[in-house]
Amino acid sequence: MAKGKIDSNSGVHANVGFDFQRNTCVYIFLEKYETLKSQDYFIMLEHYDDIVFGFLNDKGELSQVTTYQAKKSSTVWTTNQVYEIIQKISDIGIEIFKDPLEKTKNYIQSQHFITNNTIALDYKCSTSKKTKKVYINETNESIAYSALNKDCQDNLKRGNSEVTFNSEQTNHFDNLNFTFIDLGRNTKNQLELLSGKFKSVFGKSIVDHDAARDTFIKRLKEIEGTFNQGGVLRLDNKKKRIESSQIDEILRILTTKNLALEFCRKKTEKICEELSVNVYEAMSFELNFENSLDEFKDLTQGEHQKIIRFIENKKGTFHNFTNDVLCIKALYESFLTEQNSTLSPLQLKASISAGYFLTLMQQ
Repeated sequence: MAKGKIDSNSGVHANVGFDFQRNTCVYIFLEKYETLKSQDYFIMLEHYDDIVFGFLNDKGELSQVTTYQAKKSSTVWTTNQVYEIIQKISDIGIEIFKDPLEKTKNYIQSQHFITNNTIALDYKCSTSKKTKKVYINETNESIAYSALNKDCQDNLKRGNSEVTFNSEQTNHFDNLNFTFIDLGRNTKNQLELLSGKFKSVFGKSIVDHDAARDTFIKRLKEIEGTFNQGGVLRLDNKKKRIESSQIDEILRILTTKNLALEFCRKKTEKICEELSVNVYEAMSFELNFENSLDEFKDLTQGEHQKIIRFIENKKGTFHNFTNDVLCIKALYESFLTEQNSTLSPLQLKASISAGYFLTLMQQ
């Protein structure tokens, strides 16, 4: 439990200017998705540090925490500029290690200073007496403190006239990493890059990569803006976490929509023929189908909620059909007999077709 040493709600108060941290989180998630997708993990924003990834074992014990102090810059970072950041990261590491969430025997902690500009760590070589520099940038994207030249390590430990480190802080230096992220300097460029990243990771399994990006960011904003109750930081605060299961559900919805639209494109002609949709209305059938997919997710849309509940209650009858189109026709005819709707006939036919596919996918 952390209170006092770290301002637990400072980021929440200032989140208007935190697009870079949020976008960095999405970028990291996409970069690591292939390994993340098979793990039980959670993500936190503005809680201990800007970004926190926590990993759990099958007992719910914490096996690893990776944190990111994310800062954008238009100029190169010098050693004097990073001392204060290192001090903050070290203090955060100390507090996370004390967090009461049960940890495994082999618990690992890793902490990053991550930025979109070059980090230049200078030091005086003990043999040549010349000043040298270690650069973290596009060609050397990440380096651990433990991998630095000893002279560079010692220079960081010494601090400067304004920032000094005690032994407890330096004990956490081995968890420290300096990381460059190739993320644009403004929000517009960052969002464009993230859309491309979604496309490269998920390809055609997601139909709208901009929507996928925006959905993920919206969820991050929700936890980012949640206050730490009582000013207390805890890793087990579920209100400040996005669980891997919640992320899986977001991705399932996004990929299901793409599959549904593929289904619609392949079946539209036959569905329209069986449901007596004329050629003019058929031109709008696919649009109404897609709109229905979105309306089903909105619990305030009473007509669509009624339709999806009706279809879910009929899913036991799906086994009676060997043809999707005939099953949709039977559902439509049953709905007309048992229910009523304020939707137009075309909207109703498209909604029942979309609802059938969504229910089928849940079987």
